[in-house]
Amino acid sequence: MLQIAPNPEYLPGLPKYLSFVDEAGHSKDPRQNYLCLAGLITTESSWRTLDASWRQICERAGLTEPFHMMDFAARKKQFEGWPEEKRRDLLHQLISAIFQARAIPVGSVVSLKWFNALPERAKLGFKDPHFLAFQGLTYHLAVAAFMDWDSGPVTMIYAHHPEHSMGLGNTAQLWDAVRRHNRMVAMFMESYRCATPADHSGLQAADIWAYELRHHFEIIRPIAGKPRWPFSQFVKLGLNYQFTHDFISHYDEQGLTGIGRMSQVQRLGEVDLFKPGYKGVHPTKARELDRALRRFAAQASGGRNLNELI
Repeated sequence: MLQIAPNPEYLPGLPKYLSFVDEAGHSKDPRQNYLCLAGLITTESSWRTLDASWRQICERAGLTEPFHMMDFAARKKQFEGWPEEKRRDLLHQLISAIFQARAIPVGSVVSLKWFNALPERAKLGFKDPHFLAFQGLTYHLAVAAFMDWDSGPVTMIYAHHPEHSMGLGNTAQLWDAVRRHNRMVAMFMESYRCATPADHSGLQAADIWAYELRHHFEIIRPIAGKPRWPFSQFVKLGLNYQFTHDFISHYDEQGLTGIGRMSQVQRLGEVDLFKPGYKGVHPTKARELDRALRRFAAQASGGRNLNELI
């Protein structure tokens, strides 16, 4: 599978992390309103423990193929005919394994309605909502490895995507660009890899998180409904305002917003996770305040541009 070599600048002797990323939704499906990328990050040793536990759980349940949440939710393929008690037991065990690994979930959500309404030139620049979600998610995974535990390099493993993992303008090239243009976290972005769920149980775990993230934004949040139990467990793991990174990056008509400490600090507010809308300062007001502060700073500096001062 495609991979980018380790960053020669990363410091030896530090703890090493692995993250696993999968997608839910498809930008070309007119029935869908959101595309999501979802990642889980923890230490290499924790992933080894999770891998052994995950495979045992699936084997005891009689699975002969990698766990896939879409099939599980639809009661298809290897889950056809399962009684509800067996389904609940399996999902509970898998979520518990993620908890025991202390894996931190990070998500990125793109509104397809907003993206599809963009001018053609803008859409061509982004290429696909997948790449937009990819940037925010990759950055915040790197911030998590850098600032939110004992700092250490992270190897990022992404589920192979038939449209975006290979060819011109692929995710490997974008990952390398994120590393080159974000020097603060670049040292901790060790390497990029592309793999399949059969290769890594971590991708099967990320698949559950990706499914729950999209289902919440697609179905639950618009009606301020009660969150599903699996989604609530990921919130317990990931929404921690002691963390520097955002739990979720969010792209819509308000631009880039999010949920977490970084959004609170940089944008003075955040997306409401459980119902439509925002908490704190609305993004429009935040931008107006930012422009006013920049004008004031420029006047105080004798007309010099604020960007020249920082």
